[in-house]
Amino acid sequence: MTTSELHEFGFFEYISPDELKDVVLKYEFPQYIYSRKIISQSYLNLRNNFDSNYEIFYAQKSNPNHEILKHINSLGIGCDTASKGEIVSALNAGFNPNKIMFTGPSKRPDEIEFAIKNNLMSINVESVQELKAVNKIARDLGKIQDILVRINPIYEAGETTRIIGGTGISKFGIDIEQIDEFMIVIKNLKNVSLNGIHIFNSSQILDWRNVYSNTKNVIDTALSLSREYSFNLRHIDLGGGFGIPYDAVETDIDITELGESLSELINRSDYRSLLDGVKLIYEPGRYLSGKSGIYLTKILYTKSSRGKDILLIDGGIHHLIRPALIGTTHPIFNLTAFYEKRNVKNNYMIAGPLCTSLDTFGENIELAESRPGDILAVLNAGAYGYTESMPNFLSHSPAVEKFLD
Repeated sequence: MTTSELHEFGFFEYISPDELKDVVLKYEFPQYIYSRKIISQSYLNLRNNFDSNYEIFYAQKSNPNHEILKHINSLGIGCDTASKGEIVSALNAGFNPNKIMFTGPSKRPDEIEFAIKNNLMSINVESVQELKAVNKIARDLGKIQDILVRINPIYEAGETTRIIGGTGISKFGIDIEQIDEFMIVIKNLKNVSLNGIHIFNSSQILDWRNVYSNTKNVIDTALSLSREYSFNLRHIDLGGGFGIPYDAVETDIDITELGESLSELINRSDYRSLLDGVKLIYEPGRYLSGKSGIYLTKILYTKSSRGKDILLIDGGIHHLIRPALIGTTHPIFNLTAFYEKRNVKNNYMIAGPLCTSLDTFGENIELAESRPGDILAVLNAGAYGYTESMPNFLSHSPAVEKFLD
């Protein structure tokens, strides 16, 4: 990967490899390096292109690092949470409860109780049984809990690897065909207040046109349901799904084009009055945190196996499982070779120390000539990196997390 190609992958768009030199020289263990500046840039790209009707809530699942959460809260962003632990993290980072949503298909009673006691903006309900549980717990606490209903629609936005999307069977939400049952039940419940709908049906989308068409579909669904069932439509959670590039053939989603089209949509005469006072929520995670992080790991040994050159590193999928889990290789850069101005390139398998063949970061990675002791940077690792991995496997040391400002 050349230095010009690095600019396609956020981190080195704002921070040069030379700025990491001191970190590399002091390297001891595999580590994640994060940049608050890049998170701010990603957020401002959304905020400057989206109308004020659109609110941004950070999907904490992408990276729950405490310092990242504090920084995101300082930007005025809300927080989408998916467990009691994430709610606690959001509160500890300073998020106002009225800027926290709670989502997830299998919420435990103690999690629901904790959410209600802490006066969260919304619990996004995903089944009729959960609806009844929320109502009972709210009644026992003497409260009325605001909720959104999460719906499993018959459309999606073109997700290429099934992470959260698809149009068939889903553990997420209530099938749109079953929404009548939900509405019949909620009419008899006194301790929940339905304020809108939630649809999150696709992830890692890079074509802004797909996000736009999906947004229109979600808004149309919400307006149709609010008319049919006469509930107060205050929030439409549009989900997230904004992708980032992971290889040279992928390009960034065009937020400028998306923002212009979204503005035209909600200002159309047939939408403007219907959406008056309605907050439209996007919940990006990867888009905000993904480019902000790189994972540093050291080459310990080199070897050849049946004609393939292999780099054996001190890191692995116990720190970064996404390449093995999703089957997508992150961009990787040899920092040491960059500093030493090595120009000869080779293709390598990059593999870690774990006793499983799954422990690889890729089998055909082009790098500058690589040697034992070299430090590799795995780019765009700020989302679904450490948080998604398996740090206890083989009891290796955990990765260190640091900030470069």
